[in-house]
Amino acid sequence: MGAALLAVALSAMIPVGSYAQSPATAPVSGTLVNGTRGAATPANITVLLHQFGVDSGSVDTYETTTDANGAFRFDDVPPITEGGSAAVVAIYGGTRYSQVIAPSDPAESLTLTVYELTRDVGVVTTTEQSIIVAGIDTATRRMAAVQLFTLENRSNTTLVPDLSAPPMIGQFSFLRFSLPPEASNLDVSTDLVGGEVIPVGTGFAITAPVQPGRHQVSFTFTVPYQGDTLAWRDNTLQGAESLRLLIPDEFGNIGVGGLPAQESLTLGEITYRVWGTENLAPGAGVNLQLSGLPEPSWVTRLGNPLSEARFWYGAIPIMVAATLAGLLAWGVWRRPAETAA
Repeated sequence: MGAALLAVALSAMIPVGSYAQSPATAPVSGTLVNGTRGAATPANITVLLHQFGVDSGSVDTYETTTDANGAFRFDDVPPITEGGSAAVVAIYGGTRYSQVIAPSDPAESLTLTVYELTRDVGVVTTTEQSIIVAGIDTATRRMAAVQLFTLENRSNTTLVPDLSAPPMIGQFSFLRFSLPPEASNLDVSTDLVGGEVIPVGTGFAITAPVQPGRHQVSFTFTVPYQGDTLAWRDNTLQGAESLRLLIPDEFGNIGVGGLPAQESLTLGEITYRVWGTENLAPGAGVNLQLSGLPEPSWVTRLGNPLSEARFWYGAIPIMVAATLAGLLAWGVWRRPAETAA
């Protein structure tokens, strides 16, 4: 009995804070909001919570549903650990909307905005388009280029491509980009989530949804040129508020037709000559002509066929004849000298 009383007394003397520990679970809650004016509240929508482990790379997923007011709540989920992260995800109108949560973020006042869909690609415009000459292979007469696009959806709807049926002529519900004829080695990069890159006409298309806001698309390609010239048409299918062509000074005095010259630009250690224009309507396009591109020297031209077997069948007799002609000339020159001696 005395021992029990002593234990109670000791426990009463220990500060309450000594027993305080991190909670085993912590609720995560928020609201799904429809950002399209006049649209219905996103009720009865499935919402997922993904928790990402720090070391193991594991992902734990929890699921709930919004109520009539668009509110959602996850109970009895582990708190986000230091160095870890989580994301709330909702699929609405065929588009994935998400918000990343850090350990320092409040987990009970989240707001995730979703939008109604549109098939009108006209809601997306190109605010900036840059075409950069990145490299020139003189020996093979091929030019490498990079195109950088800043796209903006200024509407309150999400562009969702309709791939269930072929589009009508001139009517597309996805982003399209043009390429020069015979372009190859295409490599596309974008922050748009989902969709595919598919060939369309003289270029390619991206079938990813485009949510309101700014987005980036970039791609690289190589293209052959004839002689010292290269010409192609950039169709500016989404229009372009600003279009620039940049060529590094190191490639020499390359001429450009189709765009007016602008002030040179230095980025890092590279100085670029710049041509450009403003406010191109969708599909207006520009006809670009590059002249004065570097050509292979006679040494390079001679060197290229040396790797081909058929060259030797014709070259050996020619070289033998040339050698014999040289020996004959040397003998004719040498004989008078010996007679004089």
